[in-house]
Amino acid sequence: MSTDMPPSAPQYQNGPQYQGAPQQPMGAAPQYQNAPQGQPIPPAPKKKGIVARILTAIIGIAVAGVVVYGINYFTSDAAQSKAGDCASLTGTSTKPDFKTVDCGSADANYTIGKVLGSTAESCPAEFYDEYTETARRGPDSKLCLVPNLAEGKCYDIEGSSTTTMGYPAVDCGTSGVHKLVKLAKDTADETVCTDSVPLVYPEPKTTFCFAPAEEA
Repeated sequence: MSTDMPPSAPQYQNGPQYQGAPQQPMGAAPQYQNAPQGQPIPPAPKKKGIVARILTAIIGIAVAGVVVYGINYFTSDAAQSKAGDCASLTGTSTKPDFKTVDCGSADANYTIGKVLGSTAESCPAEFYDEYTETARRGPDSKLCLVPNLAEGKCYDIEGSSTTTMGYPAVDCGTSGVHKLVKLAKDTADETVCTDSVPLVYPEPKTTFCFAPAEEA
């Protein structure tokens, strides 16, 4: 049996070794076995970059946030309120219950005097009752409220708002209550209250004139 070994491939001192691969002239375009002569294989599609993926995720989160914000807006009476609307505000100062109602409703115990642009703003006068509503994902609201009171009736204007919301009419024989002796609508002028204590609201223009019930 012959032990002759087949001739080895040529060795290159400073380069890789090739077995059976034909050399191509330097600068010649590469040839592909499965592609027609002269037509290179099109490049493979690039993978989506990490920046593009991050941007896509951010856009998705933003869209979800807008949806949640919109839901919170359209389910919040305070967020949709406008100056001149009437509201029912019940409950306590720590847990109030706010909803907009028809101004002819018996539940309408407030008129919205002004809708503030942010919760950092203040009402234009000290006598307004303020209602603030904050949402985790949605609009914050702050409203300046004018109580709906009836001339000739008595109210606990000094103590009722510290515990319960609104100013329900009370018995004029109750100690410490005040009687609304004059209600001047479309007027913000304390001089109309000649012998009584004025409460003046600039928006909407309203002036309440109170006197102690035992003196009225």
